[in-house]
Amino acid sequence: MKKINNYLFQIIFVLCLFAVQFLYFEYRFHRFDDDVFDTMYELGSRMQKLTQTVEDVNQMMYAVERRSFVNTHKIPLPVTFCGDTLDYNDPVMRERVEREFFSMLDKQGQIQLYLKRSVKYLPMIESYLHSAGLPDDLKYLAMHESALLPRIRSRSNAVGMWQFMRSTGRLYKLRIDRYIDDRRDPQKATMAAMDMLQDLYDQFGNWPMVLAAYNGGLNRIKRTIAEQNSRSFFDLSLPEETERYYFKIVATKLIVSQSEHFGFQLANDDLFHPIDVTRTRVYITEDYISLDQIASRYDQSLASFKDLNPHFISAILPSGIYTINVPKVYYAQGENKLIKTEDDSDNLKTDTEE
Repeated sequence: MKKINNYLFQIIFVLCLFAVQFLYFEYRFHRFDDDVFDTMYELGSRMQKLTQTVEDVNQMMYAVERRSFVNTHKIPLPVTFCGDTLDYNDPVMRERVEREFFSMLDKQGQIQLYLKRSVKYLPMIESYLHSAGLPDDLKYLAMHESALLPRIRSRSNAVGMWQFMRSTGRLYKLRIDRYIDDRRDPQKATMAAMDMLQDLYDQFGNWPMVLAAYNGGLNRIKRTIAEQNSRSFFDLSLPEETERYYFKIVATKLIVSQSEHFGFQLANDDLFHPIDVTRTRVYITEDYISLDQIASRYDQSLASFKDLNPHFISAILPSGIYTINVPKVYYAQGENKLIKTEDDSDNLKTDTEE
């Protein structure tokens, strides 16, 4: 019995020893775990503060850089637009010009996009302006109106590069229906804009008033002239948007025409170059044909075809005559597919526009 009691005592002693060791290691483990947690928490807090400090410094440096960018630039004199020299000695005139100039200069990303798109569309616009005998500076009107985006639509539902309203577009012979919106065709819209600008100039005889009417509407400007008994744009009290409109376009010209002077350095590869296209007429002879069928004729994806032909707003076209743009590298391939024998018929025929 005494022997058994000794064995029990030894077993209990060993169990107690294991229990003490277990409790000791458990205590050390939790203490270590708490220490690590506290250390990691403190480290995380310090990293968060450091990150915030770095962000604050970056924001401060960015603000300083922006202020430096704007403050180091002054408007080159004289300020001219469409052959007119603005009176920069007039403090009111100076303030109105500089308000728009510095406001636009602060939008560096937008100016960068203007410059990138300019090589894509300005040569075409310049050509039409020259043919119409209109001032070259009017190209900046399109740049300001639409950022040279053919598909753009305003909150007032003006559409395209020249931002025609539906009624005005139709007045200048642009087709606008469920299939076609010629306001989105850069060439047709530009031709219509030339006619409209010439008509406005014939009525007002000076470009500030022309641009005011382009923005505010012909009838509104006529009423304002009659009510205020003045034909000078600079003497009229107009809605703020219209009063600022002329000066915004002047500011666009000042910056874009001398972009390198203001720190914009773009290499040729940075620009959005135009695709060399053949502009051709297609004759659809059946009831309907899909745009996808026309695109496939010239080995184009539907997306690529629509990008070159933004005036198509429907997935199908009814019978009729349409103008399309096709990359020259694919045009010959598409035309070869049109070759038929005398007994064959085709639902799509083309001829190239001159």
